[in-house]
Amino acid sequence: MAEKRRQRMRNRYYTEGIKNFEPHEALEMLLYFAIPRHDTNALAHKLIDHFGSFHGVLEASREDLIKFGLTENTAALLNMIPGFSNYYMQSHASGTPHFPDCTSMGNYLVNRIGELTNEVFGVLCLTTQRKFINFEIISEGTVTSASVTPRKVAECALRNNASKVVFVHNHPGGSLYPSAEDRLLTSNLSKMLDSIGINVVDHIIVANGRFSSMSEQNMI
Repeated sequence: MAEKRRQRMRNRYYTEGIKNFEPHEALEMLLYFAIPRHDTNALAHKLIDHFGSFHGVLEASREDLIKFGLTENTAALLNMIPGFSNYYMQSHASGTPHFPDCTSMGNYLVNRIGELTNEVFGVLCLTTQRKFINFEIISEGTVTSASVTPRKVAECALRNNASKVVFVHNHPGGSLYPSAEDRLLTSNLSKMLDSIGINVVDHIIVANGRFSSMSEQNMI
């Protein structure tokens, strides 16, 4: 019975992709690779109930997953998913993507930091033609704030020989609107980088899988 369900789920994935799956269904399929020949649907429900969400399960520590009752192999598999996802995005970026507008920049940055639960501040480094050079997270904060220093921002831009940069930070609380502090920081950093010949293209705010552009709101 379990194998028949697994095959149905695989066929559905091959037909539809993952976007229409419920969180417990996506987790159920991941668990197939660590727990053979058993029904993983009930376990997926229990994990999401306990850790709060699909990403909450993947971001749980290996120790907490083992305490929940998972084997070390199963805990390791779940722990690896976010890291491998970031590795994929970095590999994908190595194809030198081009960012002609805020939509392309925003979508890329949502993929990079959209699942993080603590606030981070990052810099997307670009060429004069807005081609990708590198993306670096230069500050990691608590659930509510990230400390950013002009020196770190300048060092990142110069180290990557960037002609243009895009700032990004996430709001784990869900708001896409830039705060007064966000606007002041952007203004100060833009003036500092402009003085050394580096143009700030945009400051993207990411929250709940969406993004907003300060440039589009005429704040840069």
